[in-house]
Amino acid sequence: MLPPHLHHLQHLQGEELKAAIQQEYCVQAVAFITRQTEYDEKTAIERLQHLKDPVKVVKEYLGINPDSVKETNNAQSKNQIKYGEIRKFMDAGAKQYNMQMERRKYLEKLQQQQEQQQQEQQEQQQQEQQEQQEQQQQEQQEQQQQEQQEQQEQQDQQQQEQQEQPQEQQRPQ
Repeated sequence: MLPPHLHHLQHLQGEELKAAIQQEYCVQAVAFITRQTEYDEKTAIERLQHLKDPVKVVKEYLGINPDSVKETNNAQSKNQIKYGEIRKFMDAGAKQYNMQMERRKYLEKLQQQQEQQQQEQQEQQQQEQQEQQEQQQQEQQEQQQQEQQEQQEQQDQQQQEQQEQPQEQQRPQ
């Protein structure tokens, strides 16, 4: 029993029928290609003879590479699927662990840098305090020296005055 669109071939038999069906298939395929693309009949026939499938011809025209399309039916056993899922889980766990370790190292490095900066600041503050103390001590020493010098000058002046007084007392008489 032939499909309705092939009833006109009903009187043929054997090889004639096969050839007629093949011819009708080619006519239908060319019609399909010319409707879906901007190819003319000659180009459509050439591409159909080359690719052997009207859908592949249309995909090629649209820029879809039939080789790059993945087969959705991967023939995997249940065991392969299980181990594949375990592998994905383990990979995700390892990736997360590595990220945590990198983060921990980064945080430790930051903490060391902060501690080093704090230590440098403390050392700088201690050095500044020491310099201030030394400066204060030097100022105190200078002040003491100046006071001692003033006291010495006063004592010298007093001694000089005392020496001058007895001389003055001896003169008026």
